[in-house]
Amino acid sequence: MLLFLKDVGIEDNQLGAFLTKNHAIFSEDLENLKTRVAYLHSKNFSKADVAQMVRKAPFLLNFSVERLDNRLGFFQKELELSVKKTRDLVVRLPRLLTGSLEPVKENMKVFNTRLFKVKERHLFLTYLGRAQYDPAKPNYISLDKLVSIPDEIFCEEIAKASVQDFEKFLKTL
Repeated sequence: MLLFLKDVGIEDNQLGAFLTKNHAIFSEDLENLKTRVAYLHSKNFSKADVAQMVRKAPFLLNFSVERLDNRLGFFQKELELSVKKTRDLVVRLPRLLTGSLEPVKENMKVFNTRLFKVKERHLFLTYLGRAQYDPAKPNYISLDKLVSIPDEIFCEEIAKASVQDFEKFLKTL
């Protein structure tokens, strides 16, 4: 097992820290571990990439090929990334593959929700002829205000319309 870990890219002086974090690696079948590394190589992760990922996320090799594949697929699909960008992301942040997906899903839900809200507000301002995002011109609307304030304040201060008018507009979308 130690020779395998060294072959993966864990240096002698890193073995102690690695095994302290992931002593469960000893309960894994060596052939399964080799299969998981081979899978990562088949997805065009270099030897250096795999070494970096295992160092940063010691439990990575405890995940089955199927689970690794599902996680890579999740990030590629949900973030709409190319294969290369997905690979770059998980090399930099390999704990994305080993951690819970719930916080990621929650953050994505908040971000899409926010994007939807920005789009609604922008369309309303466009409809009113008030969508002006150039700070050098009068009636400038900052992105921060467009995103962060409640609907009542957005309508009153930025759109110069009633909340009822905004809600009627939204029903037409």
